[in-house]
Amino acid sequence: MADDDKVPSTEIAPSIEQVPSPGTDAGDVGGSLLDAIQSAVPELRQDDDYSDTDGSKGDSPSQVARKSEREPELSEEPTPDELAKLSKAAQRRIKKLNSQRQKLSAEVQRLKSLEPDADMARKVTDYLRKNDIGQDDFLFGLELMAAMRRGDFVKFHTGVQPYMKLCEEYLGISLPPDLQQSVQQGHMTTQAAAMYSRERMDKAMAQNNAVRQQAALQQHQKMSQDQQEQLRREILAEKVAIAVNNWELGIVRTDPRYAAKKAAVQSTMMALVQDYGPPKSPENGIQLAQEAYRRVNEQYKAWSQPQRMATSRVPSSTGRTAGVAPEPKSLLEAVKFAREGAPRL
Repeated sequence: MADDDKVPSTEIAPSIEQVPSPGTDAGDVGGSLLDAIQSAVPELRQDDDYSDTDGSKGDSPSQVARKSEREPELSEEPTPDELAKLSKAAQRRIKKLNSQRQKLSAEVQRLKSLEPDADMARKVTDYLRKNDIGQDDFLFGLELMAAMRRGDFVKFHTGVQPYMKLCEEYLGISLPPDLQQSVQQGHMTTQAAAMYSRERMDKAMAQNNAVRQQAALQQHQKMSQDQQEQLRREILAEKVAIAVNNWELGIVRTDPRYAAKKAAVQSTMMALVQDYGPPKSPENGIQLAQEAYRRVNEQYKAWSQPQRMATSRVPSSTGRTAGVAPEPKSLLEAVKFAREGAPRL
């Protein structure tokens, strides 16, 4: 009975040949794993359905790479045949670009040739700064080495003698004149004088270094303060410019004739700044702009008013005034005024 209930294994598990390959559906025989991945992730499809980021059709990266491999490398200079196919303006533009490229290439080569010298100068500058060697001391040392190189021993000995004397006094080989006199008078021994000479020189050098470091620190602080002050001025000038520009925009909206006054307002404001100094704040800048605008308005009002010509109060024999003739109201009056104003023979 148990044997009858068993189902043959061939009905439950398919054979190896019946298992679909990876990347295919059960009813789709064939294909590969790459086809399955591309069908699941459309973004990985290449070539046929490639689109740029803006959605426009174009060559895929692989296609671009293949084309670049097939295309021959272009020369830097166009051939005469290539230039002949272009317009005259395009030919001149290409020649101009080639000339600029050649100049830039020559400048790059020149700068590259200067790199070793620039690197050496930077190393020397860093060394001098690190060891606190001034420019005068550096140049003096170079002069002494040059004198030694060309055999000018007199100049070399004269230059190094003060330094050698200082070294001998520090090492106790010789004593300074005051300590030598004290030894001769019996106030101290030679060993004590040499020790005191070294201690005195160490103290003097320490004080000198402290003074130099303090001076360098003050110089650095002064430079920092100057930089901060310059930055503060630049920020203030920017704020004043923004405030005055906003004020001017408001005037433009309310004064239709401001375009004709703008140059005069700017010139007047520059004169006010020369008289009263730069604006101390954005509000002060607006005050100067308003004062310049007020002065220009007064002048503009005087310019826009018609000027009246003075006339004589005594009538002439013809009934006309000695001033400017009245404006004619008709052609007849114009002819009459012209006839009466004509010179008599």
